[in-house]
Amino acid sequence: MNSGQLQINELTTILNEHFHWNKARMNCFVGMLIALMTVGTVNLTQLALFFPSRALIASRYRRIQRFFSHHWLDYNEVASFVMKLFGFTENDFYLSLDRTNWKWGKININLLVLAVVYKGAAIPVYWLPLNKRGNSNWRERIALMKRFIGQFGQNHIKGLLADREFIGDKWIGWLIQEEIPFTIRIRNNSYTFNSRGEKIRVDRLFHPL
Repeated sequence: MNSGQLQINELTTILNEHFHWNKARMNCFVGMLIALMTVGTVNLTQLALFFPSRALIASRYRRIQRFFSHHWLDYNEVASFVMKLFGFTENDFYLSLDRTNWKWGKININLLVLAVVYKGAAIPVYWLPLNKRGNSNWRERIALMKRFIGQFGQNHIKGLLADREFIGDKWIGWLIQEEIPFTIRIRNNSYTFNSRGEKIRVDRLFHPL
């Protein structure tokens, strides 16, 4: 047995412990993962070239297509697998909230993504398609956070990290109400109050530093 087949068998064993799929579906999924790690792209044409199979490339391509068109993924299962794989179910962690937006032809793909921070990288666990361009609103952010908390609780959340677009009274108020620590960037021309109760730009508070 060559090293490639050993890797496939090991990956299949790990995934079988969590996803209870039939053999054909699991073999196809593992084949796609192996190809993905080889070519570093989700382009199906490229994946088919490196899909571990003796079938014709056209047959491999159709097999990958059928996987996505015929099989439904339980994203709660996927999130649980990621959390267990990186040991997040037993250790404290930071969450990261971000948005990714790109175009596929004329279609805007805009996703609100909640990820777990791991060694300087963000590992996505849940995401919400935004049927619009631009920023998310407070309802969408709270819905995504509630989805995560409903699955994993919040006892291990050390804090939520987010960029400047993730501000707003109702959103921040909800985080405070739920006692979820957060570190969110704000614009330097935002206003707050100093120790004397005077309204002041936030960048002036850091002027002496």
